[in-house]
Amino acid sequence: ILRAVGHAPTRFSEDALRILRGVRFAARFRLVPEASTLDAMVQLCPTLDKLARERVFEELCKLLFVAQPEDLLRYSHILAAAIPELKPMIGFDQRSPHHAYDIYTHVAGVVAGVPADLPLRWAALLHDIGKVPTFTVDETGRGHFYDHAARGAEMADAILRRLKAPNALREQVVLLIRQHMLPLEP
Repeated sequence: ILRAVGHAPTRFSEDALRILRGVRFAARFRLVPEASTLDAMVQLCPTLDKLARERVFEELCKLLFVAQPEDLLRYSHILAAAIPELKPMIGFDQRSPHHAYDIYTHVAGVVAGVPADLPLRWAALLHDIGKVPTFTVDETGRGHFYDHAARGAEMADAILRRLKAPNALREQVVLLIRQHMLPLEP
């Protein structure tokens, strides 16, 4: 059980980074947050905006190494407070026979499905970030995401710049996202 020491809202108000650290500890050690701790984490997650972006980036990196799909799904609203561009993906129906899941559920599975390599994990988290803004529906009601890789690369670049990610990592992630729809020859 993940439980805040003392009064949970007070602990998270003292340092909002404890919210993300709590998510990471829950993921790493397979802990279930106590109800009052989880309530405080969710209620105070908007305070993540007040933190230095570098601190948020560092904690997200640590989380990405240990996160399983269920962690990314369980704490989606907390992660979306840290990266607001994730929020529109949560529950977004792709309206396509090629996609069994909403965008965010698909992304959660991809993150856990790639090796625990930081650029790969960041690219997996952000690879479909451009789908919501490029979404169109054809005359049959089927959804399309034309040029979502290019749009996603632009958005990922902006997100990682905002989070003060190292340039080399940002450039690798942006390249992977921009190229993720291209067929590759072995």
